Amino acid sequence: MDRTWRVPWKKLDRARLEEAARTVAGGYEGVTVTVETEGEDTLTCFFDVPGEQGGIVELSVYDMDADGFVLSLELDASDNVEVGDDAHVLAEDLADELEARPLDL
Repeated sequence: MDRTWRVPWKKLDRARLEEAARTVAGGYEGVTVTVETEGEDTLTCFFDVPGEQGGIVELSVYDMDADGFVLSLELDASDNVEVGDDAHVLAEDLADELEARPLDL
């Protein structure tokens, strides 16, 4: 199931996302992260999770115009399904770092 959180931002903030993502990655042995700008309205974190059940966890922050900013864990992105629980844990941790609140869509 895809999951989303509302991020309390006024504008896309790559530096803040990079800092939060590095903090999250630093909490787990061997996990690294890169942040990419994907268009004018999307920033994406790629967490590289090592190990047998590892892979790339992809989490994106979208500018939804009047609806604000949303952090999204989309299960069909990268290796999110294969990584399983780790994808959900990283998403929750990133949401906490960004002071984001869960959304029910």
